[in-house]
Amino acid sequence: MQTQEILRILRLPELGDLGQFFRSLSATTLVSMGALAAILAYWFTHRPKALQPPCNLLMQSEEVEDSGGARRSVIGSGPQLLTHYYDDARTMYQVFRRGLSISGNGPCLGFRKPKQPYQWLSYQEVADRAEFLG
Repeated sequence: MQTQEILRILRLPELGDLGQFFRSLSATTLVSMGALAAILAYWFTHRPKALQPPCNLLMQSEEVEDSGGARRSVIGSGPQLLTHYYDDARTMYQVFRRGLSISGNGPCLGFRKPKQPYQWLSYQEVADRAEFLG
């Protein structure tokens, strides 16, 4: 009895009503809904995963002992300076080319006018513009 009252209060249809609703739909509508559900399921399972940052973004540096307040990056494992993060990207050009290859031609540079949304240039557009400039 309580379930029926809760459904009535929330105005949710009972299972019999849902069955009647789906039986009243045309075959084309049901196939379209199934296709949409399949596409959404595929996208949720295959969407790109977010890249993990190399360190905690809320604690990117630490104070060096006995230095009077000097700080150093937590990315490096020791007191040596960090010269590169990826072995295949030691120069800015190599970093750009690495971004082009791993981003799948994703957004690279964004710009906007005041009170307007960002407009993005893809990695390939930036690479083409750099080549044309050169």
